[in-house]
Amino acid sequence: MHVRYACTGVPLPRHRARLIGIFTLLIGSFALLPARARAGECSGVEDKSVCPEPVSFESARGIALGTGVRATAVSTSALAYSPGALALGNLYHIEGNIDYIGVGDAVALGGGVVDSSTSKLGAGIGLRGFLSGDGGYDGLDGRLGLGLGLSDAFALGLAGRYITLSTEQMVGDETESYTLAQGFTLDASLRVTPTAGLQIDIAALNFVDLEDAEVPVTIAGGLAFAASDAFSLGADVLVDVSTFENPELILGGGLEFLVGNSVPLRGGYRGDLARETHAITAGVGYVDAQVGFDIGLRQNVAGDKETRVMAAMRYFVN
Repeated sequence: MHVRYACTGVPLPRHRARLIGIFTLLIGSFALLPARARAGECSGVEDKSVCPEPVSFESARGIALGTGVRATAVSTSALAYSPGALALGNLYHIEGNIDYIGVGDAVALGGGVVDSSTSKLGAGIGLRGFLSGDGGYDGLDGRLGLGLGLSDAFALGLAGRYITLSTEQMVGDETESYTLAQGFTLDASLRVTPTAGLQIDIAALNFVDLEDAEVPVTIAGGLAFAASDAFSLGADVLVDVSTFENPELILGGGLEFLVGNSVPLRGGYRGDLARETHAITAGVGYVDAQVGFDIGLRQNVAGDKETRVMAAMRYFVN
């Protein structure tokens, strides 16, 4: 017996349909259980703007598109936002990046490798190290992701993340180090393409709860539409279910226009409703058959006036 993909008429084997249903249920249940088990780190805080911001693993393209436009993420952006999409694109990329994180007064140097061309199982690995002065972030953040394409319309994936994040503060005449977050956690995602041009992404992020506001348990949903090969737009909603007493939203989106088949122009918006910060985002890049370059900017215009800038260069392995 078969069921059919939504809007496509293409038959999907029944066992795969069941797998997708179970995987979607797990994404929801993994993220909701920790929120019921304990009060959030910032529970009861009247001024939520003082609560630490998430230290997210992101890409230059995603930063330029507000909240990432996760439903269009592939390659190194898939490693950052949606491990299920690691199986898409038939790509083999090596990337190096540099990331200035204003809220943590730090620069992160990193790189990654993503391969979705040598088998049906896509894979990616990424690592970044934080460098800062007094009071900024220090530590390491690494990811290993696997994505499986069940068909042209469905892909699912899982990514492990290990993070150790600390900061130094002056106590009297001495400098003391404080651990902000440390441990191993997991992301899971499902990518659905119900019809040409329309993409949906559902994910559970950091669902092994580290009980730190910097690494919150989050449910993410994204929707994107490609009006043509040169123009696409999308939006994301992220629900932080572990930091505060009640779930809180981060939302936004962006649009991307490809000029001359080689220069992507990007712009977007990101709003953190709990911390009352709102940001405009923008970016530009270059891509050809051998290399790619992206730069993304996020500038808060309400709340803390923090800046984040990330630049990345990719090499396409043939």
